[in-house]
Amino acid sequence: MSEQTRVAVLAEYRAARAADDFQRALDIVLGAIDHDEQHPDQPPLMDEIRGLHLPAAA
Repeated sequence: MSEQTRVAVLAEYRAARAADDFQRALDIVLGAIDHDEQHPDQPPLMDEIRGLHLPAAA
């Protein structure tokens, strides 16, 4: 997955959560899980999605 595609997926996920579109957010998460399983040599997309819910360190 290109860096641009990765950024677009994360932006779409954030937009879905902001709009309370939990079905779309779930679809993106399930797609990320599938992608991670099919591309174990790439950085895990699910790690980045999980990281969106962590507070930033000061």
